[in-house]
Amino acid sequence: MAQQQPLPVNIKTARFLLRSLTAADVTQRYLDWSADPAVVTPLNIPATGLTPQQLAGYISQFDNLNGYLIGIFTLKENLHIGFHMIDINSQHRAAIFNVVIGDKDYWGEKVVLETRAALLDYVFERRNIEKAIGKPLARNFPAVFNYKAQGWQLEGILKNHFRSVIDGTRLDQYRFGLMREDWRALKKDQQHR
Repeated sequence: MAQQQPLPVNIKTARFLLRSLTAADVTQRYLDWSADPAVVTPLNIPATGLTPQQLAGYISQFDNLNGYLIGIFTLKENLHIGFHMIDINSQHRAAIFNVVIGDKDYWGEKVVLETRAALLDYVFERRNIEKAIGKPLARNFPAVFNYKAQGWQLEGILKNHFRSVIDGTRLDQYRFGLMREDWRALKKDQQHR
């Protein structure tokens, strides 16, 4: 079997450019998100901040084959406002999705729905993925809302699955799933409206 080559992402939506991040994308703006409790607490990550070297090292872990770190940039201003992380399991043809919108001016602006739709098309059609998975904490209400609004199915709740990095309380984690054929059907239904 031939070795697969990395497949960097470069996709335009109506309002955004999605592209695989590189060490050249390390900016103070990006670094500031890791120190902002409002941005990282929903992910159960402590707001400690990263150095430029740490962030560049983190970015370099994503090979555009088994894992993607995809920046979200506005088309008009080329402003970096967030990123998607996608872990690919080729054997099981599954992809785990996570997203962070670091720029609070874009919270509630349907960025996740628009950009994740393009990335679902990408993994289902270009990467031959059959199932997408999302695993937000139950308290991450915007994430839960976006999964439901996009047609993902709640498959289960892992009760008291994690400890809060803030206060040590136990946190529930939701598990959402979306099959390729269901996504195709949802898109077809939307086109006929």
